[in-house]
Amino acid sequence: MADYYLLSGRLFIAFMFVLSGANKLIFFSHGLDEVRSRNLPFPRLVLSLTILVQLTCGLAIVAGYQTGIAALLLAAFTLATAVVFYDFWNQKGAQRTLLFTGFLEHISIIGGFVILMAAGPGNIVLPLR
Repeated sequence: MADYYLLSGRLFIAFMFVLSGANKLIFFSHGLDEVRSRNLPFPRLVLSLTILVQLTCGLAIVAGYQTGIAALLLAAFTLATAVVFYDFWNQKGAQRTLLFTGFLEHISIIGGFVILMAAGPGNIVLPLR
């Protein structure tokens, strides 16, 4: 039964990243606006790397391929996203609360990646090796 739990966990945690990466790829200009809103340098490169990480690591986790590396990369990406896009410490009132909640959600996702790194993909994987 543990293998089915690991498979479902992999699907749930990867779903957001695969969908987000695909959405950014399809609606590149919207993603570019999002990156530019944070005044990040080289916005096209940042967005392109974001799409690459989200899609390749998300799909690797779905497939159960190199899950430790993919989970580590997505955990680092998620932490960076939390710090850059959910800077609650610079806000007040309702906006602070909203950003703080988003920040905590991202930290929780990192917890899921840490569990995946420790547990591995389980035995239900695509035969990519």
